[in-house]
Amino acid sequence: MRRVLLTSILVIAGASCGESTLDRLPLAVTIFPTKSVTTPLDTITFRVSAQGGNLVGLQIDYADSNSDQFGTSGARTAEITFHHAYTAAGTYQVTVTVTDALAGQKRASTEIRVN
Repeated sequence: MRRVLLTSILVIAGASCGESTLDRLPLAVTIFPTKSVTTPLDTITFRVSAQGGNLVGLQIDYADSNSDQFGTSGARTAEITFHHAYTAAGTYQVTVTVTDALAGQKRASTEIRVN
């Protein structure tokens, strides 16, 4: 009887101490610049929001041979702010890529005009 009782206690304790699992969020990323038209050397702030099941990191490509990245260490959500100043006039397609260990990659883009 003591062996059955002890086994039952261990099974119940093991079940209650198990890892909790959260439902995965759908992989998504958005990018919001503070302005879409600017002048050379004027700094633009890009706010990036991402969600997923196990975010590894984000990379932003400013389309002028510059990029930045930010590691997210397995987070489910991330809000990151990037800053960038363009040195030359032109139209730039800024792309942010989020990488999720479970769901792969997803991209979002915005256009910036530098006059």
